[in-house]
Amino acid sequence: MTLINASLLAGVLLAGLPVVLHLMMRARPKRIEFPALRLLQKRHVANSRRMRIRHLLLLILRALVILVAVLALVRPSLPAARYGLRWYEWLILMAVTAAVVVVYRWLSARLAKREPAQYLLQEKRARLRAASVIAGLAAIAAAVGIPWGLRVQAELSAERSPVTPDIPVAAVFVFDTSVSMTYKQEGLTRLENAEQTAMTHLTVLPDQSRVAVMTTDPESEVVFQADLAGARSRIEELKIHAVPRPLNAVLKDAIEAHVRDREQVRLDAGGTDAFIREVYLLTDLAESAWQLPDESSVHDLLLQHDWLQLYLVDVGVENPNNIAVTQLRLDRESVGAEQPVSLSVTISGTAASRKDVIAELVTLDSGGNELPGGGVIGSPQRTVQLTGTPPVVTFHVRAASGQSFTQGLIRLSTPDPLSADDVRYFTFAVSPVPKVLLVGDRPLDTWILQNVLQPELSGDTAAQRFHCRSITGAEFSRENLKNYDVVCVLNWTRPSETAWSDLKQFVSDGGALLVSAGGELSLQTSNWSTTAAEQLLPGLPLLPVPFSGEAARLKQVATDHPIANSFLKDEAALTELNRAIFDRCWTFSLHPDARTILEFQHRNPHPALLERSVGHGRVLLFTSALDNNGTRTWNEDFVVGDNWAFLMLVDQMMDYLTGASSARHNFTVGEPVNVDVPAEKRFNQYLLARPRLRQTKGRLPFDESSVLITDAFDPGQYELSAADEGNLFSFSFSDNLRDQESILTPITGEQLDEVLGKDRYLRVTNPQELDRAVNLGRLGIEVFPVLMGLLIVLFCAEHLMANYFYDADPASA
Repeated sequence: MTLINASLLAGVLLAGLPVVLHLMMRARPKRIEFPALRLLQKRHVANSRRMRIRHLLLLILRALVILVAVLALVRPSLPAARYGLRWYEWLILMAVTAAVVVVYRWLSARLAKREPAQYLLQEKRARLRAASVIAGLAAIAAAVGIPWGLRVQAELSAERSPVTPDIPVAAVFVFDTSVSMTYKQEGLTRLENAEQTAMTHLTVLPDQSRVAVMTTDPESEVVFQADLAGARSRIEELKIHAVPRPLNAVLKDAIEAHVRDREQVRLDAGGTDAFIREVYLLTDLAESAWQLPDESSVHDLLLQHDWLQLYLVDVGVENPNNIAVTQLRLDRESVGAEQPVSLSVTISGTAASRKDVIAELVTLDSGGNELPGGGVIGSPQRTVQLTGTPPVVTFHVRAASGQSFTQGLIRLSTPDPLSADDVRYFTFAVSPVPKVLLVGDRPLDTWILQNVLQPELSGDTAAQRFHCRSITGAEFSRENLKNYDVVCVLNWTRPSETAWSDLKQFVSDGGALLVSAGGELSLQTSNWSTTAAEQLLPGLPLLPVPFSGEAARLKQVATDHPIANSFLKDEAALTELNRAIFDRCWTFSLHPDARTILEFQHRNPHPALLERSVGHGRVLLFTSALDNNGTRTWNEDFVVGDNWAFLMLVDQMMDYLTGASSARHNFTVGEPVNVDVPAEKRFNQYLLARPRLRQTKGRLPFDESSVLITDAFDPGQYELSAADEGNLFSFSFSDNLRDQESILTPITGEQLDEVLGKDRYLRVTNPQELDRAVNLGRLGIEVFPVLMGLLIVLFCAEHLMANYFYDADPASA
């Protein structure tokens, strides 16, 4: 037990004052004249016994009133434990009390039948009541008190630091510095609110206390500082970090730092710890800041080190008002000049937010200046109604000519308390229009694919995604393949060995090849099984086989491949693709490096789309026909008809071959960004322009062909450019916040109990509650409220007893 006002303990001596007054003011014997003297003498003896008992009870009550009053003033406290009775202990207590009452009533009834004299009956009943009370208290002590004491003693037996208000404290202040802590209320962000709470609490720490400040920054470390001014300086310099560590992991580091420091202090002090150990976690309790389920074992650590007290300071807002722009998507991240790009975002709001909002798209010029409406097809603003499912807003932007990259942002026109998630940044590359060479035995063989890549009905030739040229196999030898980005071989029945050698050299140098093995005319396997073809193709053709019984359908095999993944993300496109019916395909002897992307789903499945990397380029091989020329020999209504999945498949294959699908320019903060540098544009030094007009320098080692950026932690626009004189290489990209930072839903009490352990932390919401919680944690459970309640009960009992004692009893006179 600890006494907060121990100096008042001398007041216990005042409990003897009723005894002194009792001895000085004892009642004198009264002379009573009565005829029946013998009866009077017997009754006088009984009355004297009752009066002595009443005097004694009144004396004890008055002494207890003074004693409890003094104890309440000195404010004693007990070590933290579960002092309350558990449900089964309450059940035993009520059962014992009921049994004592029943036995007393039964024995009292028996006395009333056996004893006719009223004054003797009263005397015996008084003795029976006293005996019943004593027996009941003994039974309660045996059945409830002793087990309760053993249980509490077991909880108190754990090793604890000695506590008084003057013992110094070793504390770790853990600040949640995730983006959600920038939410503003009453002019203060949640982080500023947490800083004020921490600053206020630092002023009440005992002298010689040591404080460490830690954040969710991945590079934050625990360093105890004996100078509280240093801790204040650290708190004043706190900054938001867009790539925070989970609070579980940060708490684990804080606990382990306490364990190491405690061992060192005990080693230096000869086995004792001179500090009270505490951790303060200041957070808005957003669920997104925690790792669920917990993999850091914080619960086990807190149970193991029960000398450490954790205080959870909740600085969150009960009903936040926030509208967020999330889930930025681009249909492609590399296009030709004047070609459109579709961008979409999701607008979501909390229950307390407004229900209508305006989203706008803004592009940027080469200097980073805003160009409202620049390149936007249609209106650059959209009015959004936030009712029900969060709506998806789509914009279409045309790539600017004369620039290698187009950058911009989508933002809300009206800011809210959490402004950080009101904007999403985007970047896409503007590259020369890829040149495609289509080779077939007849123009009819290449017409369908050429019309898909470069539609004849398009009047705007500048906006074509591909520039195509179709030739026959006889004209192939006259073409310079270096002038093309992609070569498509479609139903070429008898390519020569020289042609295969030229194609192999083209792919090895970084070109791309698409091969279709089916068509109206059947290829000659002898011309497709040469040495050069074997070194180039994913497999060598064996023979065409029909799908007997029922036709085959396409199925995705390599689900992580960009081509297959594009269909898996679009349920409607996947349904359309699976509607295509194939009647025949070629069987192949696969190369060990070949990878199956699509497969014909049948009782005898065969590969449908194969891939192989050769040198710096790649080859795609479709084992059936990409055309049917009006016949149903190979497929039914896949190329012609209304199956638009064919158009999407060709589009995805060409994007993959040209590298448009693999070139990323939009990332989430913290993601590593790998920038490939072509051999002809290599450099030694580079500059990285970051958001907020910051620049950093770096070097490209001579044996590396790419720059890896791992410290892009701020949302915004980035540009990497060569610093070598005369080198014009540049690469732009955008970083955006994690979408989960916009989820302000607080973690539930059940989840907190699962992560931290029930009864292993104290949760508060303001500095006053924190002070009370700290007093409870350091000094134990203060019994002042219990003592005041007991004092009131005793005072009332004393008052009633005194009135009863001094009340005249005519019948007994």
